[in-house]
Amino acid sequence: MKNVIPFIAASMLCSCGFMTPAKQYAGDSKGVTDIAVLQSYVGTPFGDEYHATITGYTKIESNGPGEQKKFGLPGFTDYPSEIHVLPGEYEVQVYCFKGFSSHRPKKTLTLQAGQIYLLKCDIRNDQAFISVDPQTK
Repeated sequence: MKNVIPFIAASMLCSCGFMTPAKQYAGDSKGVTDIAVLQSYVGTPFGDEYHATITGYTKIESNGPGEQKKFGLPGFTDYPSEIHVLPGEYEVQVYCFKGFSSHRPKKTLTLQAGQIYLLKCDIRNDQAFISVDPQTK
């Protein structure tokens, strides 16, 4: 019985429906040097770290908010684990969760082409922040 509970919990976490990488711009696919990649951090089941899923973004244009995109329903399905966007400034929304605790922080990021940005949740004093670990392709 002890082995069954972790298996069921891990299966439920995996069934949350993290989508495959999603291209978020019009036109033909671009090479890795022409796009920015946002990845959400998914830790180990029952670990101490919060999992992060990308719930949406708003592209910030010089004349105001630009394209907006929302994904899935919190705690359920259709969250991409990775999105591909054109370089620029974005406000990114993340759903952070661990056990029965969850948060929905936002962060403005300036994304550069050829970069991967790993989004992690940082919880301090019951407030959520998005930390970003830039990585090269």
